[in-house]
Order: sequence, then structure tokens, then C-alpha cells
Amino acid sequence: MFFGAVSHNQIMDNGTSITKSDLNAAITAAVKELKEYVDERTHDAETRLLRAFADYQDAQTVRYRHMKADLGNLNTASDERLAALEKRVSDVDKRLIAKGI
Repeated sequence: MFFGAVSHNQIMDNGTSITKSDLNAAITAAVKELKEYVDERTHDAETRLLRAFADYQDAQTVRYRHMKADLGNLNTASDERLAALEKRVSDVDKRLIAKGI
């Protein structure tokens, strides 16, 4: 058996019988040990999950910041290209007006 409980064979080997109170005590002890075991394993699993999510969040934060910087650079480049295009259109307009067209 598990968790330190007394097995049926151990009781029969030493020739003693088990009482109801002995059985209740053994069951209570086994349940307590099992609960402690499950609680410990659950706590360990929670800790591992929290660490994994923290690592994932850190990676995503870096990725988000990189994308945000790229988008900012793209917006700046687009603004500069649009300004250059507007200047060229304005220059063409001035030439057309100067020629009287």
C-alpha cells in the first residue's frame, strides 16, 4: 500500500486482528497524508505555471515594444515621404502657375 498505511498481509502475518478504531485511524492517517501530498504537488504545479506565464509575459513585452518601435519608425518614414510628395506636388503647381497653365 501507499503513504505508510498497514496492508492486509501485514496484519495477517503477525496474527493480530484489526479493530474498527484501528482501521479508522489508519484511514484517517492515509487520507491526511494523501491530502498533504496533493496539496504539495498542487502548490508546485501552480508555482511552475506562474513562472512559465511570467517568462511568456516578459517575452511578449519585449516583442510588443519592438513592434511599437517599428510602427513608430514606419509612421515617421511615411510622414517624411508624404511631406516630400506634397513638396513635389507644390513645386509642380508653382511651375504650372508660372507658365500660365
